[in-house]
Order: sequence, then structure tokens, then C-alpha cells
Amino acid sequence: MSKNSKAEQRTHRQQIPTKIIVERHYVGTEKMETVFKRIAEEQITKKVREIAENSVN
Repeated sequence: MSKNSKAEQRTHRQQIPTKIIVERHYVGTEKMETVFKRIAEEQITKKVREIAENSVN
């Protein structure tokens, strides 16, 4: 085999890039994005209250 034939074999082994399609999902009638934002806001508010209470004491 010559070097050229080996190079040609290598080019055939390369994988084609895969496209990933992400779809929005729902929890009940709400988008997951909305649910996650609400959970994050609740956790942030809770943490801020804890910090405020600790700084007062």
C-alpha cells in the first residue's frame, strides 16, 4: 500500500457531525423554563432571607 491509499482510508472513517435538536418540554401546562426560573427565584429568596436573619443576629 502506498501512503496515498492509507490517507484515503482515514478520510472515510471520519464521522459526520451530529446535530442535536432540543425541544421545550412542559410540566403540566407550564414550560420547564418557567418552572426552573420559579424554583431558582424561590431558592435565591430563601437564601437572601437566611443571610439577612443571620446578619441581624
